[in-house]
Amino acid sequence: MTQSSSAPALPVTGLFTHKTYTMRRATVFAGLAWLTVTTACTGAGGWYILSKDDLAARLITRETTRQYAYEDRITALRADIDRLASRALLDQDGVEARVDELATRQAEVESRQALVTALADTLQTGGITSSIKAPLRPRILKPEEPIRASGITSFAPIMPAKPMPAPDTPPLRGAETGKADTNKADANKAASWLSGADESEPQPPAQRVTAALTRLNRAITTTAGAQLAALKDMDESLADSQKRMRGALAEIGIDTDKMNPVGPVAGGTGGPFVPFKVDPSKGPFEATLDALQPRIAAVFRLRGLTEQLPLARPMAGDADFTSNYGYRVDPFTRGPAMHTGVDFRAEAGSPIRATAPGKVIVAEYNGGYGNMVEIEHSNGVSTRYAHMSAILASVGQVVTTGTVIGRVGTTGRSTGPHLHYETRINEEPMDPTRFLRAGAKLAGRASL
Repeated sequence: MTQSSSAPALPVTGLFTHKTYTMRRATVFAGLAWLTVTTACTGAGGWYILSKDDLAARLITRETTRQYAYEDRITALRADIDRLASRALLDQDGVEARVDELATRQAEVESRQALVTALADTLQTGGITSSIKAPLRPRILKPEEPIRASGITSFAPIMPAKPMPAPDTPPLRGAETGKADTNKADANKAASWLSGADESEPQPPAQRVTAALTRLNRAITTTAGAQLAALKDMDESLADSQKRMRGALAEIGIDTDKMNPVGPVAGGTGGPFVPFKVDPSKGPFEATLDALQPRIAAVFRLRGLTEQLPLARPMAGDADFTSNYGYRVDPFTRGPAMHTGVDFRAEAGSPIRATAPGKVIVAEYNGGYGNMVEIEHSNGVSTRYAHMSAILASVGQVVTTGTVIGRVGTTGRSTGPHLHYETRINEEPMDPTRFLRAGAKLAGRASL
């Protein structure tokens, strides 16, 4: 009997059991698969929920950070506005103070200018010096164009009363960075502008006003310096005039300190005497002016003396002396004699002129003098003009320097046409050439 190689056949019960097991196993595997899928979905959902909450938290945190940064920026902008407003007020107060100071200095300069001009005009009118020129008054502050502090209060940029709200959509990180760089560049540019470093940009109002006030201050300072220089020039010119007049009067040999230069000034002037007071401790201008006043008085006194003394020539041109003052041989007796004057050679009929202002006290024939005119000047000084061919003045007549009082002749004790000229002090004869030399020195001519 042949043996079969196939497996033995299972009984029906066993076959059912095997199928059942297989089905259960498949069911288990399906359940496990479903459970796995369900678990995965549940995990994915949980992960999604958790990730969504974290993203929301991060978004909220970022927005909160931005809000804080925005509020800090608003606070900083407000602080900048307050700082700029305070700076504007301080600058306004500073400008107002500078304007007040400049107005005060301008008033002083105006007052000094009037004084310098009056002094220069007085010296020129008095004939003491003609080289002094008062400085011109510059344009400083015009009443119709005042510098007003109210016009320079807007130093800070005009800002809105409330900050603008933040944008609804926050900018991208790159765009936000670029904007920050732009803002920083603008801030640097503004700082450079305020500091004046950027010459290509227009100056802000504060710098323009400061520059204008600086120019005005420089103009006032320059004018004040020119006024002080004018006073110093006057002092030097007066010193030269004083030295020249003292040297000229020293030629005469009289004590000018005892002489009175007065005589009222012609032209209808007068008024009550009010002394002019200067405080030399206030500054160099006042100190120079205080030192200048006594020199002005001394020069005016010397000038008055020179105008009253007979320092001019009695005849025009350079007349020759034919006989000097003092000892000589008398032309008639040929004996020693005292000549009380000087003789000028001249043609008959030549005009004879008064050598100083005064009043005619003699106008007649007087013995050896022939036709003579005598003029009384100030301080006991008198002059005599003799041997005239014609007398052209009358007693009591007031004459000035250069007035024609007669003509050359040969009347009286004379050997030919000439002018006998005498100078006397308190009726005592004095050498006329001393006066003539003094006059020549003052006039800049060569000495006799």
